[in-house]
Amino acid sequence: MAMTFTLVSHLREQLSDFVRARADRIRREEAEKERLLIEAEEAKTRGTAVTPESFLAWKVKFEKEMAAKKRKEEEERLKGLTAKEREEYKKLHLRSTGRQLFERKDWDVSEDSLLEEEGTSVDVSQYDRTREDEDEDNEDRVQFSDSE
Repeated sequence: MAMTFTLVSHLREQLSDFVRARADRIRREEAEKERLLIEAEEAKTRGTAVTPESFLAWKVKFEKEMAAKKRKEEEERLKGLTAKEREEYKKLHLRSTGRQLFERKDWDVSEDSLLEEEGTSVDVSQYDRTREDEDEDNEDRVQFSDSE
């Protein structure tokens, strides 16, 4: 009887160790699978590392694409216009914008070139305010006092 008890106890310990080891192995395998899935997901979102060289290459490519897209849109827009409207459109878009002038640092713009563009002149003397004008404005106003 004692020998049977010893054998059963030993087998029970071996079986529990075996089950525990198997459960640990399964848990480790699941953890490894989960880690691999997380790494794969991170790799998708990580993308390519940006270096100055790779950025410049991307920027050149992007600017070419945008220029081609803009040129195509311009052609489409011009197709629908009459000859006179096309000339006006081209004339309007040949002028540099303020931003373009600033980026070029082309600040040597003379007043003559500004006057060449169509515009109205302003007579500044009409806007000079004198003391007499202010006095006339004050006479027309109603004044209140606290004593009344």
